[in-house]
Amino acid sequence: MSVLKVFICTCRGGITLPKDLDFGEDVKVRVIEDIFFDKAQEEIESFVGKEKIVIAGPSPRIMEGFFSDPNIAFVNIWEQASMVGHGPEKIRDLIHGAVEGLRNTAPVEKKVFEIKNKDALVIGGGVAGLEAARHIANAGFKVYLIEKKPFLGGVVAGLDRLYPEGTPNSHVLYPLINEVVRNKGVDILTNTEVEEVDGSLGDYRVKIKTHGRIPKGLMLKKCEEVCPVTVNDHGIKRKAIYYMPTYPYSHGIDFDSCTRCGECVKVCEDISLEEEEKEIEVGAIVVATGLKEYDASKIIEYGYGRYPNVLTQWEFERRFSNGLIKPKSVSIIHCAGSRDKNHLPYCSRVCCILGLKEAKLVKDTSPDTEVYINYIDMRSYGPFEEFYNTIREIYGVKFIQGRPSEILQDGEELVVRAEDILLGKQMDNRVEYVVLMTGFVPDDELFHKLGLPADGCFPTEYVNSQHSVDANPRGIFIAGAAAFPKGVAESMIDAGDAAQGVIDVLDRYAVEKKTPTARINSSICGEIDCRICLTACPYGAVYLKDEEVTVNEELCMGCGICTATCAAGANQLDGCTNNGMLAQIAATTKEGDVVAFLCKWSSYSAADKAGYELLRYPENVKIIRIPCTGRVDAQMILKAFSSGAKGVLIAGCPPDGCHYFTGNLKARKRVIALKKLIEQFGINPEALAIEWIGKDESKKFVEIVNRLNGGGR
Repeated sequence: MSVLKVFICTCRGGITLPKDLDFGEDVKVRVIEDIFFDKAQEEIESFVGKEKIVIAGPSPRIMEGFFSDPNIAFVNIWEQASMVGHGPEKIRDLIHGAVEGLRNTAPVEKKVFEIKNKDALVIGGGVAGLEAARHIANAGFKVYLIEKKPFLGGVVAGLDRLYPEGTPNSHVLYPLINEVVRNKGVDILTNTEVEEVDGSLGDYRVKIKTHGRIPKGLMLKKCEEVCPVTVNDHGIKRKAIYYMPTYPYSHGIDFDSCTRCGECVKVCEDISLEEEEKEIEVGAIVVATGLKEYDASKIIEYGYGRYPNVLTQWEFERRFSNGLIKPKSVSIIHCAGSRDKNHLPYCSRVCCILGLKEAKLVKDTSPDTEVYINYIDMRSYGPFEEFYNTIREIYGVKFIQGRPSEILQDGEELVVRAEDILLGKQMDNRVEYVVLMTGFVPDDELFHKLGLPADGCFPTEYVNSQHSVDANPRGIFIAGAAAFPKGVAESMIDAGDAAQGVIDVLDRYAVEKKTPTARINSSICGEIDCRICLTACPYGAVYLKDEEVTVNEELCMGCGICTATCAAGANQLDGCTNNGMLAQIAATTKEGDVVAFLCKWSSYSAADKAGYELLRYPENVKIIRIPCTGRVDAQMILKAFSSGAKGVLIAGCPPDGCHYFTGNLKARKRVIALKKLIEQFGINPEALAIEWIGKDESKKFVEIVNRLNGGGR
């Protein structure tokens, strides 16, 4: 029979303990005076990893600073019992509940990711990818830098100038490329893309495909001349084989357009049109695929694709900078398809600055050209406010607040029809060219291969979860505009941060997982096959692999939201299983109690604060700490009522402030539905409440439990 250890701290005599501390033959109780003494902590540590342990004393918020083993259950008998005047009987109930919960919970093994491979993969050869590769290689790790296009440089390589000063792109791009090329630790593969990714942190196996090769240093103008394929490259016509002054220092082949006719091979036998596949092994991956424009042709009312002088921002800049067009008047349309439920519901943030840059580019080169800017709101954040003021006040650009309803062709002119909100009248603005500042979209195809959540939106939940120190160590980092639209300076800073994350990972032999993991019993799950949990996870950690529901341990943040959705019990959260939670509820709850399920991030802290402030609330309020309100399911609530509770509270973070993004909202929907059900069992629906309680809202917590204590069955 395994032994369960219970350590009870009296907080230097401040807590009056119950006389009966017998919790069963398999439970050994040790009372200590002060858990903050080093000897007390050393004694507890001697059992960590060997036995299940219950620690009763100060708040878990404090105790987790000393003990992190997943097989330790914490019981708050100081802030949430003794400090608010609650007696030994309640303390015994709380400890008993924790003992029964731990007794009925399978031991949790610590998950360790072994860093088997010390190489890194950087996907994307733009400024963010180059900067990430530079940092990682300078730290002594080998880097595979792959770029889908034939040349490095990404979007920046195709631009003429960078905002806000109008600096030529060569000031940033060429030195950066040269540093990466000089570094022998970087293996540069152009015309190469990811086919498949398998494995996990420290041990990724990535299949890549290279579409063809031209030996370095071959300047093949003769091949360009015989190539039969002409490409419109953002407003500039070129052949499928062409030269760009970045890297490699040779001609390259655009395999998105190449027909593999072989005409170039006839002229130069050194060219290979054969595809090559290989598998590389890396310990970490950086996604730096840059900006990807929204398809302007979908905005039918603006005539892109029908009217030749309606151009995207990149088409206009390239044609203007190369002297192919010399417009007398230009209208720049901001938020073209952005902040629009029919297209992109979000703001891509950098479009406003890019539009101002286009206006400055025109005015710098052609001061007499009339430039108009149609906008909804001008979002010139940070240092760009001065840039905006300069364009408006010094350059003479005319600003019209109002999104155009349509663009029409009238002879040689384009008519931009919009309401000027400031003047309060309809305007038909006649110009020679229109520039559409479209928003940007995520690289869904690549994110899908990497197992990251996107589905038409940038994976902000994944990215933002990395910013929390409780997040698991990640083997995949998203840098620059691949995470969300950013400018050049921000992208390079972001790339440096991502590179440091990679270095931190590769510099270790192993990395320990920080959070609990949801586990799927495949035999039960496969029998039911409801797949509801697939859409429940805010991180995309629950996914289908070979038609079997699987959990990605790197992505799982241990919230338990998916566990609560599984009616079959196939999905269980480490340390917070159904059996354990139900046993804890039954052992903790007495007839007439109010059971409060409080999330560890906010409402539980509010209850702690009530203790510090010596606020009084009824002794029959029994608090059970949960990772997220999204973990609370119907059977937990019904178990509380069947165990004698006259009221049940589920309290989590403020509406839009859930640590797990959507857990509190999902819990709210579940509770509203359950209220209708419990009435059929003779339980007053008002006895079940779900509330938002911030960490400082101690008085709100007390008011709510007092209210529930007065209502009931």
